[in-house]
Amino acid sequence: MKNIIVASIVAIALIVSALLVKSGFENSKKGRPTDAYSLYGYEGVLYRLNHVSGRMDVLVPSNEAALLFPVGQIQLPRPEDKLTDEQKASFSQNIKTLSQYIQSERARSLGLKVEAAPVKEAK
Repeated sequence: MKNIIVASIVAIALIVSALLVKSGFENSKKGRPTDAYSLYGYEGVLYRLNHVSGRMDVLVPSNEAALLFPVGQIQLPRPEDKLTDEQKASFSQNIKTLSQYIQSERARSLGLKVEAAPVKEAK
């Protein structure tokens, strides 16, 4: 009689565990991060754009391992916002400057010769 009670408790625990695992798999399929993010690279820096919040994470590779570390965040304007040509140029220049800074700091930390980027004059 005692063995039947123990066996039934174990069976109920297995069924509950299986149901929890099944619901976890179903929930993980709904919020796939591949749908929420886009990845862009520029001068050795990876930019991860969040389509939900409009936030852009700036990621750089580690010197010690194949890991990406966040070094900054940029909040993008909402999709319905209309940017002027001047605002678009300023935004792209900010990203370019940030990428060049990260590259120069990475080269400096590795002991490499850092060359200054050519400066373009505004028209």
